[in-house]
Amino acid sequence: MTVTVTARRERSVSGRVRLLSGLALLALALLLGAFVGGAASTGTGLRTIGHDAGPQVLATTGLYRQMSEMDALVAETLLLGREYGPQQQADLTGYDQRRLEISESLLKAYRLALDNPAEQRTVESLIEGLGRYERLAAHARLLDTQSGHTAGAPPDNVVAAYQRATDLMHRELLPQAYNLTLETGTIVRRAHDAERSATSLARTAVVVTGLLALGCLLALQVYLTRRFRRIFAPALVVATVLAATGLVTGLALLNQQGRALEEAKSRGFDSVLTLTRTRAISKSMHGDQSRYLLDRFRKDTYEHTFLDKARTIVAVESTSLPDYQGKLHRNFQGLLGGLAGRDRDRLFAVYQRFQQADARMRTLSGEAAIKFWDDELTQAYEGYDQVLEELVRRHESDFERAIDSGDGALETLWRWIPAGLAAGALLILAGIRPRLREYR
Repeated sequence: MTVTVTARRERSVSGRVRLLSGLALLALALLLGAFVGGAASTGTGLRTIGHDAGPQVLATTGLYRQMSEMDALVAETLLLGREYGPQQQADLTGYDQRRLEISESLLKAYRLALDNPAEQRTVESLIEGLGRYERLAAHARLLDTQSGHTAGAPPDNVVAAYQRATDLMHRELLPQAYNLTLETGTIVRRAHDAERSATSLARTAVVVTGLLALGCLLALQVYLTRRFRRIFAPALVVATVLAATGLVTGLALLNQQGRALEEAKSRGFDSVLTLTRTRAISKSMHGDQSRYLLDRFRKDTYEHTFLDKARTIVAVESTSLPDYQGKLHRNFQGLLGGLAGRDRDRLFAVYQRFQQADARMRTLSGEAAIKFWDDELTQAYEGYDQVLEELVRRHESDFERAIDSGDGALETLWRWIPAGLAAGALLILAGIRPRLREYR
C-alpha cells in the first residue's frame, strides 16, 4: 500500500513538472510566433514603402516633372529667335537630357510594376505616346528653323504644330503619369494603414505571450524549489533571463521598426511626394509662362491654367491672377500648406518673388516681355526651384535613413530573438531533466 501511494505521488510530481515545462515551452513558441508575425508585417510595410511602391511613386512623380520640363523647353526654343542661337542650343541639350531621364524613369517604373498588369499598360502607353510627342515637337522645331523668325511669337504654322504636341502632352500623357502616381500612392497608404493595425496587434500578442512565458517559468522554478528543496535551478534561471531579455529586446525592436516606418511615411515619403509634385506643377507653370508669350491664340487659356496650378500649390481666396498675386499671404493652404517653421517661411518668400516677377512680365509686351522672361523671371523661378530641390533632397535622406533603421531592426530581430528563445527552450529541457530522472 505504501509503495503504491509513493508511486502515485512520484507520478504526480513528474506530471506537474512536465505540465509546467510544457506550458513554458508552449508560451515560448507562442512568443516566437508573435514576434515572427509582427516582424513579417512590419517587414512587408518596409518593403512596400521603402523598396517597391514607394520608390515607384517617387519615380513617377519625377516623370511628371521631366515631361513638363520637356514640353516647356520646346516652347522656349520656339519663342527664342535666331539671335538667341546659343540659348536655343542649350534648351535643345536640356531637352535631350530630359528625354534620357524620362526613359530611365519609365524603365524603373516598368520594373517596379512587374506584378501589376494595369500599371504596365500605363507605362507602355506613356512610352508610345512620348514617341508621338517627339515626332510632333520635332516637326514644330523644323518649321521654326525654316521660318528663321526673330525673338517673339513664331509664324502661325509653327504655333499650330506646337499646339498639337502640347495638347498631346497635357491632355493625355501628363494625366497618365499623374494617375500612375496616384495608383501606386494608394498602395503605399494601404500598406501603411495595414501595418499599423497589424503591428499594434503584434505588440499586444508579444506582451501577453511574453508574460505568460515568464509566469510559467517562474511557476516551474518555484515548484522545483519547494518540491526538491533547492534554492534555484541554474538552467531555468538562465532560461527565464533569456525569455525576459527576448521580450524586452523584441518589443524594443518592433517599436523601432514601427517608428522607422512611421517616420519613413510621414517625414520622408509624404514630404518628398508633396514637394516633388510641387516642383512638377511649378515647372509646368513656368512652361505656361513661355506658352503665354508664344501662343497669341491661347494667351487667356495659359493665364488661367497658370492660376489653377498656382492655387494648387499655394491656395488663397482670389478671383483672377492679378487678384491672386496681390493677396498672397503666409496663412495659405494648398500643397505647401502642410509645411511649418523656417521651411514654410523660406519657401513662401521665394514663391512670392516668383509670382511678383510673373505679374511684372504680364505688364510688358513684345521683345521686352521676352527679355524679362529670359532674365529676371527665369532667375526668380530657378531660385524658387532650388529651394524646393534642397528640401526634397533633405526629406529623401530622412526617408532613406528611416528605411535603413527599420531594415536594421528587422535583421537584428530575425537574427537574435529566435536564437535566444530556442536557447531558452533547450535550457528548460536541460533544467528539468535531472529532476525527471529521479523518478525513473
